[in-house]
Amino acid sequence: MWNTEIKSVAPLLPRKYTKADIIALLKYYYPHEWQSVESIYKYYCTKDKYLKRRFGKSRYNMSEPKLLIQRVSAFKKIFSESYKCAHWNAYSEKSCVDSSVKLWEARKCKIDRINSKIEIALSKTQQVTPLFINQLIGLYERKNTTQKDKVYILLELKKYYCEKIIQFFFRLNDTELNKQLREEAFFHLQSFNFNPRLRKQQFMQVHTKNKKRKCYLKEVYPYEEYNIPQNPDELEYRIENSKEQKIKSFDYFISHSSKDSKEVQQLIYDENQRGKNVFCDWINDVDYLKRHLLCAATLKVIEERMKQSKALIFVQSENSLKSIWCKYELNYFRRLNRPIYVVDKKSIINDIFNLSKLEDNWFVDSNYKNLALIAGEGIN
Repeated sequence: MWNTEIKSVAPLLPRKYTKADIIALLKYYYPHEWQSVESIYKYYCTKDKYLKRRFGKSRYNMSEPKLLIQRVSAFKKIFSESYKCAHWNAYSEKSCVDSSVKLWEARKCKIDRINSKIEIALSKTQQVTPLFINQLIGLYERKNTTQKDKVYILLELKKYYCEKIIQFFFRLNDTELNKQLREEAFFHLQSFNFNPRLRKQQFMQVHTKNKKRKCYLKEVYPYEEYNIPQNPDELEYRIENSKEQKIKSFDYFISHSSKDSKEVQQLIYDENQRGKNVFCDWINDVDYLKRHLLCAATLKVIEERMKQSKALIFVQSENSLKSIWCKYELNYFRRLNRPIYVVDKKSIINDIFNLSKLEDNWFVDSNYKNLALIAGEGIN
């Protein structure tokens, strides 16, 4: 790796260049490839740290990307005295600029395409580290956790984007014996362009001396599968009976109109940057809360999510003021006697995210639940 990339940036180097110049050019013209190597480096550093703590010595000892690249033959060639001399004599600023424009034209479309891919993946997550992340990972790693529960736990982890979760998925991709779970980790990492390698089942190793467990891990566990029924009844059951749902908590519940999703996404990103974990139905429960599947279980799920939230943010707009769903959520949260904040859609558009207490009780209606169910019946 990197020989072709280094050769492509060589004509862009200044007359007198350093190692830092080459690395800077590679980071600029091949940003995602560089990030991929940095992610792998972090992963193996984490593994070595654990091995050294547990067994007294590290195993992988991967060099930093900026040192690793110096071992590439093309890199060594560029720093040979003969190449430096030839580059100095042949250097032309116009040629350097032309080469820069040509390479950027060749690279821009691919970089934009990958950026778009990553942006889509990020829009389906919250970019924050939830307080319950260690508990979720701990539940997954228990010996008695079933295939079904592991599938549900992975589904919850995929809703967040942070360093700890990405490293956990790297570990699953590397060591998970179950084919379904390993592929889940692989495809999730791929969606963020991390470029992992999917290990084949025949190369997975079982580390245990217990014959019975070894037989299970080699012949049964790798081929177990579970497919989640995607409906509100299933989520209602999980909330009432599963640990991965009971440990969840949110700083804010976002009450909004689906027509304002773009502005809501901006608000969620801003709150994530402040370290706040937000509940938004089309991110946190998109697999279950389908509007065309609306029933009493749907309302039950939404109510449970509000109970798990410390406060509610109402995104005020022409759309949300007319929304039966928002009215329902505001009424229920008022019954919980917890803080309700409001932010205007126009403020979000102007990058102003200041929250204020909702003082006006325009939404109060004792028949709010029936109104929501009636509205749901009108959905095709």
